[in-house]
Amino acid sequence: MPTQVASGQCVEVELFARYPLKKITAEKSTTAVKPGVLNGRYRVTFTNGNHITFVSHGETTLLSEKSKLKLQSHLDREEYVARVLDREAKSTPPEAAKAMTVAIRTFLQQNANREGDCLTIPDSSATQRVSASPATTGARTMTAWTQDLIYAGDPVHYHGSRATEGTLSWRQATAQAGQGERYDQILAFAYPDNSLSRWGAPRSTCQLLPKAKAWLAKKMPQWRRILQGETGYNEPDVFAVCRLVSGFPYTDRQQKRLFIRNFFTLQDRLDLTHEYLHLAFDGYPTGLDENYIETLTRQLLMD
Repeated sequence: MPTQVASGQCVEVELFARYPLKKITAEKSTTAVKPGVLNGRYRVTFTNGNHITFVSHGETTLLSEKSKLKLQSHLDREEYVARVLDREAKSTPPEAAKAMTVAIRTFLQQNANREGDCLTIPDSSATQRVSASPATTGARTMTAWTQDLIYAGDPVHYHGSRATEGTLSWRQATAQAGQGERYDQILAFAYPDNSLSRWGAPRSTCQLLPKAKAWLAKKMPQWRRILQGETGYNEPDVFAVCRLVSGFPYTDRQQKRLFIRNFFTLQDRLDLTHEYLHLAFDGYPTGLDENYIETLTRQLLMD
């Protein structure tokens, strides 16, 4: 089992950014603490009357700015990711949690501001909610599994239950993990136009061909009448069409990506249709039968 390793990248977080603070006290005291570095267990009372207890080991500072109290945490990037995992989801099931850590880290990179050497982002439901206390061992372990990994490409979002393209649903991710899917498969389903990359080199391996995808999306309903009569056909919910740098057109079934050279000629449309059919018949013997796929390709385009 990997254990969490520091990234060397700092993140400044304003805790409870959307909730005005009334008073901070030591956990078993009623006396308000003075601004400064916090060490120990504390109780935060909000102006709306609610309260919460948290722990600080020197990473959180109480500030007073223009007579308003503010809690600011200075965290390592990977500790930040683990704390968001604790707050927004869970550390189990493992594959869903790993996918979530990649989404959290990617969201941070795409949305944080920079102040000096640190990234800055508020603790808020409008961005990402962060646990005010140190991350759990489980969250740190899941974060360590994916250290530095991001999902480069389009903007990344996530939600507890809502599943749409470009948004990872935690509920759906846990169901996918329960069906044996790996974290990269969960990510590919949520973000079909993105690809795994490293924090320091956020380059997507898929150069999108939007006109090709739009053409295919228009054709799919027209082809459905023919294809639904073919045994093994399973229309894919999400997929991406990517430009092929070299070699022959192919289908990445795990990432649900169709790689073609370009989208100008009849041959390009033949290639795209051919690779789409490989994906649509994935998991069935005919999906591997080149003669069957090629015959069906020509039937669809010449129909």
